[in-house]
Amino acid sequence: MKRFILATAAAILTACSSSPRISSDYSPGDAENAIARANADFAANARAGNAQTLVTNFYAPDAVVMAPNVPAFRGRDAISAFWTAFLASGAVDLALTSTNVTQPSSDVAIETGRYDLSLRPASGQAIKDAGKYVVVWKKSNGRWWAAEDIFNSDMPK
Repeated sequence: MKRFILATAAAILTACSSSPRISSDYSPGDAENAIARANADFAANARAGNAQTLVTNFYAPDAVVMAPNVPAFRGRDAISAFWTAFLASGAVDLALTSTNVTQPSSDVAIETGRYDLSLRPASGQAIKDAGKYVVVWKKSNGRWWAAEDIFNSDMPK
């Protein structure tokens, strides 16, 4: 169960998507600001147990989440099922800290960061995890979406 929770936690932190239309509007730094807001909303929805809102507002329709020790979750339906199960396993406290955002073009950004997670099951002690993640963001119709997300724990097994 601990391994599942850690893998799920890692998956929470990462996201992916690609979009049919690429935005042509470009403003230096717009990715960094949008990603900071998206990460704050992601953590708030995780704490509130709002899996559907978390997925719909964060991930692109064809996003991929690559959590440790499980096959990749492809598309919002699979990602939503993952997050629904994870958030149902207990009360979540999550912090995402972006350490670097690189924007090589007007419609692609690459974020690296760290996460701190606490999951408190209905019975038992809280399970703590901390690790790192990489998210590839794509801009579509003026909005940044997580397209590819991979994360892993720094905690020993």
